[in-house]
Amino acid sequence: MPYVYSLRIGICPDFEPEEKLEHLLGFVESAAIDDVQFFLNMEEINDGHLTPEETEPWLEMLRSFAPRLKERGVTFSLNPWTTTLHADRGRRLKAGQNFVTMVDADGRSAQAVACPLCDNFRTYLSQMYSRYSELGCDIIWVEDDFRLLNHAPLKWGGCFCELHRKVFSERTGRTLSREDFVRGVLRPGEPHPYRRIWLDTAREIMTDLARLIGKAVHQVSPQTRVALMSSAPETHCVEGRDWQAVLKGLSCGNRPLVRPHLPAYHEQAGFRYCLAFQRYSRLTAAAVPENTELWPELDNLPHTTFSKSHAFARLQMESALSLCSEGITINIFDMTGNGVAECQENDRMLRGVKPYLDGVLGLGATRGSEQGVQVLFCPDSSYTLHAYEGDSLDAIRPRETFWAEYLSSFGIANVYTSRRRFSGEVVAVAGQYFRNLQEEELRALFADNTVLLNGDAIDTLVDMGCGDLIGVDEVEWLALNGGQHSYEQVTDGRTYHGLSKARMSAQAIDERTESGDYLRISYNAPVTEHSDLRTQTGRRAGPGLCRRDGVIFFPYGHLEESYMHLLNPVRREMLCSLLRDAPAGNRPAMALETQYVTVNHFSLPEGEMILLVNYATDAFERVVLDLPFAVESCCAIDRSTGKTVRVPWTLDEQGNLVLNCVLEALSSRCFLFPHPHDDLPDA
Repeated sequence: MPYVYSLRIGICPDFEPEEKLEHLLGFVESAAIDDVQFFLNMEEINDGHLTPEETEPWLEMLRSFAPRLKERGVTFSLNPWTTTLHADRGRRLKAGQNFVTMVDADGRSAQAVACPLCDNFRTYLSQMYSRYSELGCDIIWVEDDFRLLNHAPLKWGGCFCELHRKVFSERTGRTLSREDFVRGVLRPGEPHPYRRIWLDTAREIMTDLARLIGKAVHQVSPQTRVALMSSAPETHCVEGRDWQAVLKGLSCGNRPLVRPHLPAYHEQAGFRYCLAFQRYSRLTAAAVPENTELWPELDNLPHTTFSKSHAFARLQMESALSLCSEGITINIFDMTGNGVAECQENDRMLRGVKPYLDGVLGLGATRGSEQGVQVLFCPDSSYTLHAYEGDSLDAIRPRETFWAEYLSSFGIANVYTSRRRFSGEVVAVAGQYFRNLQEEELRALFADNTVLLNGDAIDTLVDMGCGDLIGVDEVEWLALNGGQHSYEQVTDGRTYHGLSKARMSAQAIDERTESGDYLRISYNAPVTEHSDLRTQTGRRAGPGLCRRDGVIFFPYGHLEESYMHLLNPVRREMLCSLLRDAPAGNRPAMALETQYVTVNHFSLPEGEMILLVNYATDAFERVVLDLPFAVESCCAIDRSTGKTVRVPWTLDEQGNLVLNCVLEALSSRCFLFPHPHDDLPDA
């Protein structure tokens, strides 16, 4: 099957629809579009929840469009744009729409965003999806407003309305005020019983809403797939999302289809997108069932090339291949009803990259075949973690993605996993993940694996009374820019990055998120110290990067979204050196001599596949790889044709693989080792 281009487009029934359709059909041909999903009641045209009478002109228009697409072999899909409604933005409920609206933790009520527990709204939603299904669509998409978070003007989101408060009170066995319940949910330390009630209630209500939508569609059109658009997976954890149950409810036996969020609605620095992609997109791919089909989101809000260049859009599509995506949803034209803007030449860009996407997809990589450092996460961590500081529900959002972001930026292959059993593997733990494990699982994890820990994970173990597992007595946080530490210096006598006794910054100019706090660790067993932390005057503040048996201690934590001062080539070389000692067969693939070049390693039946994505704005004249497998031959997917071609290679003095091919800025390369054929053309 070819890589699917699914174009999202808004055409209004009262704004020259026939002319817009003709332009659309031309674009479908010139851009190699496979599926068109039509918006209904899209954002700038949206006047709140449509009434049945307001919906009919949209459906009548789309009924006339469907045959014109089908005769061209293009599938016909629908994106109704709203379930609960993304945000008020001045909208109000209409006559007859007696919906209870969402209420946030502070008691503020939305004017139009509907509460998913409201019976009137649920009846309305079921009726509307039944009407949509009469079109016989190939796919109906449930928008990413299928959530509790991020519904302006609410703080964080909902819902704490009277309907919910009654449920909370029933489940606690006492009459609760909203304030008392929220205080319990966010209580510091050991989770209060109210936390589980919040999460269970939110989980059950949204799962039931998914079943309601799926049933409404499939009773009318059983062959129609119901697909889900999603937002930030860590925040979905805060609303207790059960991915498997939600997708089962929507799909009703069809293969689940999800649109993961690609975290750049407008162009941004490639290195920042690199970090965000690991945090949002890759975590979503790991959270959904393995058989789920993924079509990630290409969006360029506000929908012109002033917002996003073709080069950056192409980077997003190519990097999404690391999710084993089988298609992509494309939202590149405005949502005011203009239809296709031909002058932006998006068709040329889309047609140009399609052969490469087809070629990589054709290799058959699956998410289950990905190799590398196992980055541990738990989709239920909001149940167990101790609340962070704050007065919103973000205080129970997990912070487990550090290693995926950090290792990826260094070119070290890694993969998210929710497994809990490991043997002879390399695993990485951040945040409060350990609170999800039983003591027996903890001890098994440290028995015969190489374990990377950041400061938060170390602190969590000590707080749990399990410091003996890693030979740690006490820990103490030293605040960033607090004057107690300023830089980190290599102490193991080795030269890294060509520097003897290399120093690295451990402070930041103004943002604590740039570097994080330092965890000073008191060990009760011998460790091998590779660096230490020092004050401005050179006085020792405490140990830095250390190793004890199979545990690697990285003493920084309290990190949020950016690690600029921790992303240093010296630290990269130190980590790579430590990971080379991992057990045979589990050492991760690594890209050397680059920055912000991510490595995705897939083991295929016919060999090993390495996908490199260069998020940097520099091109690299050659590719140097430290691989955990022997190389007999090397091939690549040609970027212009999608065909497989041979690539010459050599080994350097350290045994690293050297590929003398350019890795362009904001682009990717896909390599295969070895390839069984001997009749391939040279690159």
